Amino acid sequence: MTISYLWLALYDGRFVPDQRCWESLVGRLLVCYTSRSMRVTEIYHETTDDNDSGTAQAFSRYARFYDAEEKRNKIARWTRAQNLKYLHATFRPNELILEIGCGTGTEAISLAKSGVRLVATDAAPGMIRHLQGKVSVYEDDAVGTHITALVLPAAHIDKLNDQYGRAGFDGAYSSFGPLNCEPDLAAAANALGGLVRPGGKLVISLLGRYCLWETAWYLLHGQPRQAFRRWDGRAEATVRGAWQDERVHVFYWSAAQVERAFAADFSLLRQSALPWVLPPQYLSGILDRRPRLFRLLAAIEARTASDWPGNVIGDHIRFTFVRKR
Repeated sequence: MTISYLWLALYDGRFVPDQRCWESLVGRLLVCYTSRSMRVTEIYHETTDDNDSGTAQAFSRYARFYDAEEKRNKIARWTRAQNLKYLHATFRPNELILEIGCGTGTEAISLAKSGVRLVATDAAPGMIRHLQGKVSVYEDDAVGTHITALVLPAAHIDKLNDQYGRAGFDGAYSSFGPLNCEPDLAAAANALGGLVRPGGKLVISLLGRYCLWETAWYLLHGQPRQAFRRWDGRAEATVRGAWQDERVHVFYWSAAQVERAFAADFSLLRQSALPWVLPPQYLSGILDRRPRLFRLLAAIEARTASDWPGNVIGDHIRFTFVRKR
């Protein structure tokens, strides 16, 4: 994602997601329009669940803060850079790739610059509009022509079969937790199995169920409830600390549960933490004035992120699958 991510921070004892997640919504196509050379299809949603519509609205409002908050966060910048490097190594120019939870488009734009063609989806119209605005400033129209942006929640990506056909994508990715707000991960996996061609790569990063840093930090600070909040597999979060009236549900799975959810159509190639030696993004401040310590931890991270136990106890866990033939 390019900004397709959700990380759940605890700020003053509150759950604060700095990345996005989307509950299932029932979508219908309302309007298609083109801005400059960028193709933007907006799929708005009707739902009887106020929490569902509120989630997309809250993250639409959050879009204008997202890039600036990531820029100020040292850990967020580092994890984004690491993930982008990995995505560039995974996907090739001219491949058609699906992004779930694109946010403001950081990763989609970066990949488009290298020639990758993308269908970038997000449940929040505000995020898609922000992506459109970012693309419009590029003089190189190739960036825009390589990105098709859709307002579409993860629960309904199967609708893409109508336009792109079965196995119409060369690969897919979802960065930093949009799928953590899908209560039925297996349903999303099944939809992706129908969209990605045999041999295509799928890269997803999810908030881990067991985060060593988080558990240790809050135990040391006498807050056991926060320390073990992920362990039950579900928690509530606010989009920003100041927006306490807008809450979303977040789901956590163990690495074994994730592998089982995708096992019908995908084989696991690699599993790595993002990060586990470095702290979660909401604790970035403890390293802001310790550059040497940051470099040391980052170096250890680079050598150990794919090894056990780091690859099961990180803040996020990145899974790389290949579509079975």
